Amino acid sequence: MDLGDMALQIVILGIIVAIGATVLIGMRDNYVTGEGGCNATSTALCGADYNTSNDAASGLGEYGNWFSIIIIVSIAAVILALIFSAFGGKGASTATY
Repeated sequence: MDLGDMALQIVILGIIVAIGATVLIGMRDNYVTGEGGCNATSTALCGADYNTSNDAASGLGEYGNWFSIIIIVSIAAVILALIFSAFGGKGASTATY
């Protein structure tokens, strides 16, 4: 895997997560209409629609906390792959005695 390919994949993943979070927050806010006891100050009486979209938005927020760790592990994997391909992995020696 090339570093350029990995960087492009990380950027695309970040864009997809950002768009998904925006859509989920918009859906969650649409359920807070003030009808039936569900309003912006008290969401205890909101239905499953609100709770599901709120939980999904919270999950994407937690993903953002792990994003830097995912990047560091990906870069470390590329570096290890480069080291192993440069110094090892040639197979068993064919020396005869």
